[in-house]
Amino acid sequence: MQDSSSKKILIIRLGAIGDVVHSTVIAQAVKTTYPQHEIHFITASYICPLLESSSYVDKVIPFEMKHKDNIFYLFKKGLELRKEKYDYIINLTNATRNFIMIYIAAPKQLVKRNAKRVHAVDAFFNTACDAFGDLKKPEYLDLGINKTALEKITNEISEVKHPIIILSPGGDNDLQRQGRIWVDEYWTELGNMLVEKYNASVFVIGSKTEAKNHSRYSAIKNARIFSGQLSLTETAALISKCDLFISGDSGPLHLADAVGARTIALMGSTHPRSSSAYSQNGTFIEPTISCRYCGQRKCKMLSEGEKFTPCMASVKPQMVMDVIEKNACFN
Repeated sequence: MQDSSSKKILIIRLGAIGDVVHSTVIAQAVKTTYPQHEIHFITASYICPLLESSSYVDKVIPFEMKHKDNIFYLFKKGLELRKEKYDYIINLTNATRNFIMIYIAAPKQLVKRNAKRVHAVDAFFNTACDAFGDLKKPEYLDLGINKTALEKITNEISEVKHPIIILSPGGDNDLQRQGRIWVDEYWTELGNMLVEKYNASVFVIGSKTEAKNHSRYSAIKNARIFSGQLSLTETAALISKCDLFISGDSGPLHLADAVGARTIALMGSTHPRSSSAYSQNGTFIEPTISCRYCGQRKCKMLSEGEKFTPCMASVKPQMVMDVIEKNACFN
């Protein structure tokens, strides 16, 4: 018999975008089973706008990452959380800053992330089950889309012909973990193949820091470079309007999955078992090199200054085209 009383719950996941998107499954699963529960989510301030359209999160609390190591800020934030009188705090990382805030917030019960090695979404769902018992597992993530951003994007691309294919090359933001970014020239080659075969409209997305490097993709016929031009909510809205989204293992990949886009993930050092798209709209391409899925941040086969790992370089543009044709992505 379900508990009909109302509980106040806080989820702590400060970053990164992909991890925050994955962890929203907790709010989705709990709120679906216990609609009377009040769910709050604290995350990095720049990610907050993504969660504000979620029908499963009642309050989004911003955390300023520039103050993440400031004990006075952490103490102040903890006092802010303490006023909420949480029944549960679900802590999804072992960062010391989290524990400082939790100690001051003094919840009735602390829930830690389930450590079982499965897909990240399943791990977060299992965490929710640890706290609240049997829950219905969502078949897909449902992040929600900002209505204002969606209206703006819809108007902006209303005359664009389909299929619309979004490429997310990544770059500077991914270099902390080698084996996630694809060869620059491959993106250009793939883009032109897509235009030639499907008469596609190709959009390239990325952050402001990636915009300069992404200007090279203007070599793709019919390409439009959005890198550095959109807010996070506008990026989500744009992705929701595409026919296909192609990316390495990245935050935008998981964002695309959570707004219902069809995705192809180009895998390298990270395993699709834990890092590929969660929904059935997603597929992935495996590297052909034997040391794939090493899980290491640095590739032992790369020399100083080299950028693209052998595992990612082994995924060729024609392999992507073959997957698109096999899955009849535009039929």
